[in-house]
Amino acid sequence: MFKEIYYKIEQKFPLIKIAKKLYIKTRSPRRYKYLLESIKNHKVKKIMEIGTWNGNHALQMIEEAKKYSPLEAIQYYGFDLFESLDNKTTLKEFAKTPPLLEVVRKKLEKTNVDINLYQGFTQDTLPRAISELPKMDFVFIDGGHSIETIKSDWQYVKEVMDKDTIVIFDDYWNIDNSGCKEVIEDVDKTKFKVTILPIQDKFKKKWGTLKINFVKVEMAN
Repeated sequence: MFKEIYYKIEQKFPLIKIAKKLYIKTRSPRRYKYLLESIKNHKVKKIMEIGTWNGNHALQMIEEAKKYSPLEAIQYYGFDLFESLDNKTTLKEFAKTPPLLEVVRKKLEKTNVDINLYQGFTQDTLPRAISELPKMDFVFIDGGHSIETIKSDWQYVKEVMDKDTIVIFDDYWNIDNSGCKEVIEDVDKTKFKVTILPIQDKFKKKWGTLKINFVKVEMAN
């Protein structure tokens, strides 16, 4: 009964239907709440993000960190292909086409914290940068979605971890040919504590339903 009434309202007021579609298209998936919760709960100062893309998540994380720490203490380290991403890489990594590096830099520098951006494949940029990076408070791995790329990212992220570091993997999917599932299953559970976070986003696909979770990884006690 309710569906029939709502359908009649939509037919009479088409703007309601348009607004509904826009809301569904633009709202953030629910799992992203864990990013800001982690920043808040751990009073994060040093943030590393693999997969900066347009800088929106970076901006949110930085602004949250500013609530708990002085500007001069906050550092952001972001890795992405930026404008060097081509169509072939897009298909391989299931990535979105990002904006220019300088566009993202200008957006993030408005936060007045220390911004460090690295352009290129993380298989190349992480090995070059890793020895100069500090131990991170928080790392968000959301770059290339191929298993090969995520394995490589995790290998180097381990080098910037200490007992207080929180690492969040995105793209723990209910499929095995991409995403971080295989990488998470191979994490040494004697050295790291692995938690599949409970909020799950679901997306209808032609082949069925894609289910996505975040996974939190910390050093084991």
